[in-house]
Amino acid sequence: MSKVTYSFRLDALGKTPKDREEVRRYFWELMIQQHTPLINQLNLQVAQHPNFANWQNNNAVDADDLKRLWRSLKKQPQFETMSERAFVSARLVTNNTYESWLALQAKRQDELNKLLHSIEVLKTDVELIAISSCDLDALHNRAKDVLSEVNAQISEDSKKKSKKAIEGGIYKILYDKHRTTDDLLEKCAVAYLIKNRFKIKSDETEEDVKKLGDRIHRKQKETEILQKQLQSRLPKGRPWVGKDILDEIASIGVVEDETEWNSIESALLKKQTFLPHPILFESSDDLIWAEPERFQIKDIQSDEENSRDTEIEGLQAENLQAGKENSNTEPRKRVCVCFKSFDEKYAFEVAGDYRHIHAVRQALEERKIYDEDTTKNTSALFLVRSATLIWREYKKNENRIVRRRKVANKRANREGQSADIKPDSLPAPEFYDPDFPWNRYQLFLHCTIETRYLSKEGTELDIEKQKKSTAKTLQTLEKNIAELEGKGESTKTRKDRHSRQSGTLRRLENYDNNYERPSKPLYAGQPHIVTGVALGSSGLTTATIADATSDKILECRGLKALLGKNYELVKRRQFERQLNLRRRTQNQKRGANDQFGESNLGDTIDKHTANAVIDFAKKHQSGCIVLPDMNDYRRRKQAEIAAFAERECGGWKGIEKKFAKAQNEKIHSWSYERLIKYITNQAEKEGILVKIGRQPLQGSSQEQGKQMAIEVYKAIEAYKNKAKSEKSRPNKSA
Repeated sequence: MSKVTYSFRLDALGKTPKDREEVRRYFWELMIQQHTPLINQLNLQVAQHPNFANWQNNNAVDADDLKRLWRSLKKQPQFETMSERAFVSARLVTNNTYESWLALQAKRQDELNKLLHSIEVLKTDVELIAISSCDLDALHNRAKDVLSEVNAQISEDSKKKSKKAIEGGIYKILYDKHRTTDDLLEKCAVAYLIKNRFKIKSDETEEDVKKLGDRIHRKQKETEILQKQLQSRLPKGRPWVGKDILDEIASIGVVEDETEWNSIESALLKKQTFLPHPILFESSDDLIWAEPERFQIKDIQSDEENSRDTEIEGLQAENLQAGKENSNTEPRKRVCVCFKSFDEKYAFEVAGDYRHIHAVRQALEERKIYDEDTTKNTSALFLVRSATLIWREYKKNENRIVRRRKVANKRANREGQSADIKPDSLPAPEFYDPDFPWNRYQLFLHCTIETRYLSKEGTELDIEKQKKSTAKTLQTLEKNIAELEGKGESTKTRKDRHSRQSGTLRRLENYDNNYERPSKPLYAGQPHIVTGVALGSSGLTTATIADATSDKILECRGLKALLGKNYELVKRRQFERQLNLRRRTQNQKRGANDQFGESNLGDTIDKHTANAVIDFAKKHQSGCIVLPDMNDYRRRKQAEIAAFAERECGGWKGIEKKFAKAQNEKIHSWSYERLIKYITNQAEKEGILVKIGRQPLQGSSQEQGKQMAIEVYKAIEAYKNKAKSEKSRPNKSA
């Protein structure tokens, strides 16, 4: 399922500016005084729980224990008046935070163990001979025997696997042998094969000890980085939200704990917004979409003199009314939203980009149809699956107001009317007053959209999947209910869930385009045509279309050919980077402001690149897009640079740090993760399969893309053949 997130600004509803300010103030105080402190307390109590060590071993927080902590905090006077939805959101935020943190720590620990094991394996021939107490010929002979055993072990599936998969299997078997065997000669023979990439060199070939030392040194630097990351602090939430840091430090007094002082120091040195935690709405039922009439705000435009935006909207409405006779333009459809478990007086109007506003309008129509007959329609097929209520800094943009007035004046002049409003005739708005943070910041709603539900065909495809999963859940529940009834235990909870799932399955089976979604044929590509995307440093992107059956390249495009006219943005970004670098250096010497942005230009380039790659793949009817595996790329390159700097600089720490910093800036300024994310999202929206491959180190970029595409295609075909063979295999139990 492909999901994307759209951001919408929320404008508070109310008859007067004071009413609208009260709505914003309510949510600010709720999130600052109750929601965020509750999350901070939950984070601390989870870390201090006696079972936390077991949770770390299991890489998951126990849901029942977390609920007990969560319910115990609800009894405190500070949280008694808290909304139920906000209270549930605090538990969800804490659970998501610790789940991601535990998973990341477990991944780092696993990688550290692998690195330590590989460092233990890598030894020179002289060291291996000394450990095994035999000569080099005996070591070679034993290595040949081990290699023949490994080849015989994987020979059965070698025809169905790609070369990279076979090599990975050999390495895994060799590392397992080295870990489990007690025979010193066999252990040294396995280490010899791993060191030489399972190749046996002749006696005349001398070992390159320096190259092996560099290899070990790089791995040692990588282990240092991982060990430092593993010592990262536990999640503590946002302890400085709504507080003055200097006053808090003065009230603390002498800080003896080094960890606490590090957190204070990082808060002082980093540029922080000190905004509260967002409120999560995990269910599609939590959002109530409606029209303004439901909230009785027909006279919302009564006090136009206090708001410039409302004055411009009133002017546009008058111009539209005056030009109705000569124009077929319909008035703008307004969509409002309120939240479950909140009073309806705390409602907002949704405003957003014209490219995304169709989503909330479709959500409004779906909500109307659903409310007409809740027994027939299901909320499991709502377009908006979940949402997040978040505060963001208000970007003061006087030019936007001026532009809107100029547009209104031009429209009025074109239609023969007189606007009689000068661009600078109104006073500045009042929501820049720092004494009122609910006016200084702005509320946004980040909605997660299921892209398949934008079309009738995509909805029907997803319905079939939901039917299978719901039927499987019902079978499991029926089995559990029968077992519990046999034991004489209570089955009320499972029966209630069974009833809900049965109702959902019934509604899915009776669905007949109830939400009236437009028809859009699903994308059908050719499975043997594969697109390989090779990424190079500094944002170089190469897309290669390959025919996996004939091993031929059909077409290849670099970044310039992909972007076309938009390639000028890349040149502009390079110029801005060089200019900002010089300005930053000059301002640092003068002690002036050295923070310069790029106006989200890199984000725009990545979006254009992703769209170009998708269009290129669709042009050739590609059935799959292969992206390189960039997992932990920065850490590996950072370790390599640190090892090179330490080796070449000869102990000069200042020069070593300066060289490593200059090289690391190039790595960390390359937004490959964002580009991969955009390509993945766009491909899933179009229905194109996305796979991750291993990008080769040698060869041109188009050859690298071709090899990735062909290797992944062979892996997919091998998996399909294996699945077919398992289905055709007779059932032994039968």
